[in-house]
Amino acid sequence: MSEQSEFFAYGYRFAALDDVKQAQLEHREQVYFEERLPRDDARKMLAIYDKILDEKIFVTPVGWNFLLKMQEDLRRLNVEEDKIRPIPVYASFTYNPNSENRILRQKITTSEKMLAQEKGNGGIRISIFLNIILCILVIAMFVISLSSDNPNILNYKSNLENKYATWEQELTDRERVVRQKEAELLTEPETESEGN
Repeated sequence: MSEQSEFFAYGYRFAALDDVKQAQLEHREQVYFEERLPRDDARKMLAIYDKILDEKIFVTPVGWNFLLKMQEDLRRLNVEEDKIRPIPVYASFTYNPNSENRILRQKITTSEKMLAQEKGNGGIRISIFLNIILCILVIAMFVISLSSDNPNILNYKSNLENKYATWEQELTDRERVVRQKEAELLTEPETESEGN
């Protein structure tokens, strides 16, 4: 590696800037914990140590050094060795391309990725199928609403206008009939009076 691509922090040389930032974050967390650790209460200190391990707060050598100090403090407080969990290291420090463990890990990772991709593709297909069905149902609802005689939000204006036009036509017809009857009644008495 060239000197330009190497980064230094807290006595360690890192290969990536992100690792340096993580180490700086872990150093701040270390300072925070050091100020608040109950150094004389073994039970509380062991609980904090276990919580830090469970939440994987420290993943760089900077954080691991702090965890080693915590282990030493726990031993000093006479905590049983089997209760002090080892520090998990999730990185490989040796490169051996012929290692069976490495091949096995690659197979597991590859099969997990393939399963995830298959699940993802199946989910997309189901989603597309359901969306098409829902679109068809929405279109069918609009067609039914538009062709219905009952007033609804889509055709209420034309339905109301048609009803009012029908009523107006009926009223006009009735009025004409009434006027004809009135005219007949008015003309009948005159004819009767003329006949008398």
